[in-house]
Amino acid sequence: MVGLNPRRSRRGMTLVEVVTATCVIAIVSTGLIATSILTRRLTEIAVYQSSVASIMQGYLEQIKNMPYDLLPISPAAGANMADAAYATQYSLPTQKDDITADPLVLSPLSPLSPANLSPPTVPSTVYDNVKVFDVNRAGDLSIHIWVWIEDRTPSGYGATQQCKAITLLYMWQIQDGSATRSYTGVIKNLRSLVPTY
Repeated sequence: MVGLNPRRSRRGMTLVEVVTATCVIAIVSTGLIATSILTRRLTEIAVYQSSVASIMQGYLEQIKNMPYDLLPISPAAGANMADAAYATQYSLPTQKDDITADPLVLSPLSPLSPANLSPPTVPSTVYDNVKVFDVNRAGDLSIHIWVWIEDRTPSGYGATQQCKAITLLYMWQIQDGSATRSYTGVIKNLRSLVPTY
């Protein structure tokens, strides 16, 4: 009968093996933690992007569902936005929720595009509608919204073929670690006198 050597069965790990195993575990753990942090950051940015898209679509749907005659046309470029009557005359009665009024005020023509912006700077030629929302924390999302409505009725068409173009340009920021990242977007749609499109 061959017996086991009691010295061999009780042999433990050497110091070099313990240190090597600890280093391997530390390297793998560091990689997993870094991946987890990056995933969380990207998920948080995606949550904000999704929230902003939903908010902007909500504003657009409210504007599209307003009576056609109540949609004011944006004033000409150079209009005095500091005039006390400006905000009243060019206001759209949008709401933040079912009970909270949250109007948007039109900007003077002509509409800008994201290519015309230098985030986070707000252009001086727009009426800046700043809206604050709660996403992860109270008041953690601030969106600058600029709205234009233009008459797009084709020449030669009758009174029943009227059409207005709605443009919402927006800019928002998020704190990504120590860096502040700015994002812009635009959403457009048409509204006809007969709401078929």
